[in-house]
Order: sequence, then C-alpha cells, then structure tokens
Amino acid sequence: MCSPCQLSHLLATQPALVASSPDLTGARYVDIHWGQQYCQRGQWEKAENKFATALAYFARSQDLIGVGKSLNGLSALYFEQGSHSRSLTYSQAAAAILEDTAAKYEYAIALYRLGISHCELQNIFPAEQSLEKALTQFCQLSNLEYENHSLIYLGRIYAQQHKFLFALACYESVLDSLIVNPFLENRREMLSTVLRAVAELSQQHKAGKAMSMALQSVLEEYGLAAYHLQVATHLQ
Repeated sequence: MCSPCQLSHLLATQPALVASSPDLTGARYVDIHWGQQYCQRGQWEKAENKFATALAYFARSQDLIGVGKSLNGLSALYFEQGSHSRSLTYSQAAAAILEDTAAKYEYAIALYRLGISHCELQNIFPAEQSLEKALTQFCQLSNLEYENHSLIYLGRIYAQQHKFLFALACYESVLDSLIVNPFLENRREMLSTVLRAVAELSQQHKAGKAMSMALQSVLEEYGLAAYHLQVATHLQ
C-alpha cells in the first residue's frame, strides 16, 4: 500500500491513465463505500484492502478527490484501531490534497480527523487549529452532526488549557443543537457524550468561582441541575 510519501511521488511523476473507464472509476468509489462499511464492523483487513485498492487506482488516474476520499478512509481505519500517529499522517495528506478541490465535505472530514488525531496525541495547539477549521467548514455545509462532534472535541481541548468558559460554550452549543433538532442521527449517543463532558468539566478544581456559576446556570437552563457533579455516574 502507498505511504503518503510514495503517493506524492506517484501523483508527481506518473502520467494519468489514458482512458480511465467510468465503470472502473465507479467500482473504485464503491470500494471506498465498502471500506467504510467494513471499518464500522471492525473488519480491519477487508477495509484496508478496499481503501488501498481505491487509493492505488485514483493515484494512477490523478483523481484527487478519489485520492482524498481513500486517504480519509484509511485515516478513519487507523484511528479506530488506536494508531493515532498513522491516522494523523493520512488525514494530513488528505487535507493537503482536498483543500483546493470541490470536495468541501471530504476536506472538512480530513480536517476533523487531523484534529482528533492531534487531540489523542496531546498535540493541543495543532488539534485546536484543525478542529476550528473543520468546524467552520461544517457550519458552511450545515452538517450538524459533525459540527457537534467538532464542538465536543474543542471543548475537551479548551478544558485542557483551562479555558473553561470556552469549553462550556462548546458544550452549550451542542445541547442547543440537540434540543432544537430532536431527530438528529445518533442524538442519544451525542447527548450522553456531552453530558459526560459537562460532568467532567464540573469536577475541574481550577475552574474558579465565575466558571462554577456559569456552569450551574447552564445546568439549570437545560434542566440538568440534578446531574451536577453526578452526571457520569448517573449515565453508567
């Protein structure tokens, strides 16, 4: 399978396929779809084979969007396997390739995966930068699900920097979204995640009096005051 360095060499030096068949191109996009399905099922080897097959074809045919989608798939696969350094490498390549294409959603996904990989590796500043860029893209695309995912990770990053009011604002935005849009996919899971994040924030000893008052106000606003300091236990 191509490494990002080998991929750059392929894109720079290998001529495009003279006549890339629409049927073959379509089949490779189907490979990406099946790679995603296998990844969700934890069938790692099958997923990797599908993404790698698609990546090799799209690299040869100079299809940048196909290359970016394949790289995003590999980044997601390695993230799920806990190989965050490898995930970061592939998402970095995907973001660089997709930035100037029309594939705005795939570019936003690459930025998001880059950000969460940095976050897991405790690279706080680049994580913050990538996730803020991803959030901007998802807002422009009106993609509420990934807006919420990005906000939860940003809240976590701000909390690590003791920017507690910024973190609380992120979580409040997610709660607003979940209340206003009751039919969002994975709403229950997202609500559970954000409540756990609020619970963790409520237990920060360095938050200070102003932060504690703001947190209590938010908990009361959303009818969550009874969960204060006990949300995580309640959800177990």
